[in-house]
Parts: sequence; C-alpha cells; structure tokens
Amino acid sequence: MSDADRERRAERGRELRERAQGAKADALQQVLASLDPDAAAWADEFIFGTVWDRPGLEFEDRMLVAITALAAQGNSAQLRNYLHGALQDGMPPEKIHEAILMLVVYCGFPTALGALGVWKEVHTSHRDRS
Repeated sequence: MSDADRERRAERGRELRERAQGAKADALQQVLASLDPDAAAWADEFIFGTVWDRPGLEFEDRMLVAITALAAQGNSAQLRNYLHGALQDGMPPEKIHEAILMLVVYCGFPTALGALGVWKEVHTSHRDRS
C-alpha cells in the first residue's frame, strides 16, 4: 500500500472515528496516543479507515454492532463513549435501547442489565443537555 493510500485511509478513519466517538473523540485519541502513538494511528488507519469504511453496512449499522459488542463484553467505558457518539450523530434512542435489550437473550440478564444501566446514564445525560 502506498503512503498516499495510507494517508487517505487515516484521514477517512479520523472522520469516521470522530463521528463514532462524538464530542470527546479528540480527548479519547489523546489518551490512546499517550498509551502508544502507534495504537492511535492504528485506530484511524485500520479500525476506522479500513474496517469501518468497508462497503456493505451503513454507519448506523456499524455503530449498533460496536455498541452491542462492547456491551456484551461488559466494556462500560468504551460503551459509554460510543453511546454518546451515536446519540450525537442522531441515532434514534429507541433503536439503541432495543439493541441493548436483545442482550438479555444472547448474553444473559446480568450483562444486559449492566449495559442498560450505562445506557440509562448516557441517555439521561444527553437529554439533559438538549
């Protein structure tokens, strides 16, 4: 892959990451870079610039996959970031709630309850700011 292709993927990745992570995208990227500068570059170039930019799924569908995967793993910190990003991007709250509720069947009641607790906190915070 040429340097120009890498730069294009990194730029497109930055756009998608900022959309997915919302208002805190820059701060989150700084935290990632403080852990390892390469990890921050991988996020833009590979995760968002390659995987998220593939054809076949719309952005909102990818957000739902990411949200439910993070919720299923109990990764509350990243889940919180993506929930904020989804709401800031205009995803319908009902759609997010229903996706998380599906975890009851596929991941178990305790996992779903944990994710619903994070969702309630984020949704309330978002409503209060609007």
